[in-house]
Amino acid sequence: MTTTSKYSISINDPNWGCTHVEIICSTISPKIKLCHVKVSDIKKIALELTNSVLNTSWIMSLDQGTRRSYEKTAAETAQLLVDIFNKAASSSKVAGDFGELLVSIGSARALELIFDHIQTPIAELWKPQKKQNEGFDFHTTCPGKLINFGEAKYSSKTNPHGDALSQAHKFIRADKHFRDRVHLINLVHEDAIENLDNGKFGIVAAFSLNSTSPLTIFDNALASAKGILSFGKIETIYLVGVSK
Repeated sequence: MTTTSKYSISINDPNWGCTHVEIICSTISPKIKLCHVKVSDIKKIALELTNSVLNTSWIMSLDQGTRRSYEKTAAETAQLLVDIFNKAASSSKVAGDFGELLVSIGSARALELIFDHIQTPIAELWKPQKKQNEGFDFHTTCPGKLINFGEAKYSSKTNPHGDALSQAHKFIRADKHFRDRVHLINLVHEDAIENLDNGKFGIVAAFSLNSTSPLTIFDNALASAKGILSFGKIETIYLVGVSK
């Protein structure tokens, strides 16, 4: 099968043990952007994931009352995540909870380096998550001051781009992006909140890649994203595949 996508800008990220590559496509909508995270060193990226969740600068920038609302939950959750990362670093294996966290934070890192996004602390640090299926896994803000709501899906065998896209779309239809506003108002620029209030935002579908033909997977993901874009409420869709 001939692919319509091809690799473009590549950014080496040695501290994180990975490379981030933008993907371009002649048939792509300007509202859909693609990139591929290629992980080469599990120990390095596990260490950086640990550093990212232990970084409390976002809490210290809040006013005292708001800081009190977050600091205990963030500290408790961060320790649980660090335990997961340490286990992965020891085994150098990607599995289970670590896999999905790798896809979430690794994708946000790629969006930062390739598309100049600003990362928001992973959602598990500031709201109930996972077991309650509370909503989006991670968030970024793009240079256009749009909040991008990220959904991450991990599998050790498949390429769950369809699951990530459909879940993100389902959450949008259920207005779960607006439910995050009460937290995001403390974490992102006020212009991004204003855009959200006016119904302007993006989504990120992040997924594990387990294929010898990753560009074919991106072509398939692109076709699905075009269908969701026709829904009309979403300004931009980012598709991020993460492979080892």
